[in-house]
Order: sequence, then structure tokens, then C-alpha cells
Amino acid sequence: VNPETMTIDEEQYLADIEEYGLFTYEEFATLYSVPEEVFDAFGGRYLKVAIGKGMITEDMIESLISRYSKFFE
Repeated sequence: VNPETMTIDEEQYLADIEEYGLFTYEEFATLYSVPEEVFDAFGGRYLKVAIGKGMITEDMIESLISRYSKFFE
């Protein structure tokens, strides 16, 4: 995101997806136990990019799921 215009750099966005890929729900669900609605609501498919770029770790994802799982059980 360009901080001045708050717009997505489309070229970089596509390059990141090409480099890191996107999670499918099925792939994500083999790693983390969350309902598909939660995966969709929180942009789960983009977490593969965030992990690849070092913005979040798998441990952080597990911690967040553990902390908030009571809300989607």
C-alpha cells in the first residue's frame, strides 16, 4: 500500500502473489483448525504472502487462533 495515496501497488501486489502464492482454505485447514468463514473474513488466503515477507509467523497465527477460537466455535 502506498502510504500517501492509500492505494495498492498493483504491480507489487501481483509480484508478491507470484512469489509466495496464496493459501486455499483446504491448504490452510491442514495447518490450522478454523472454519472457512473465519478464513475468508480475515483474508486468510493472503497469510502465505505475509509469512513469506516476514510480516507474521506461523507461531503468531497459531497464537491468534488460540486466543480468538472461542469466538468461532
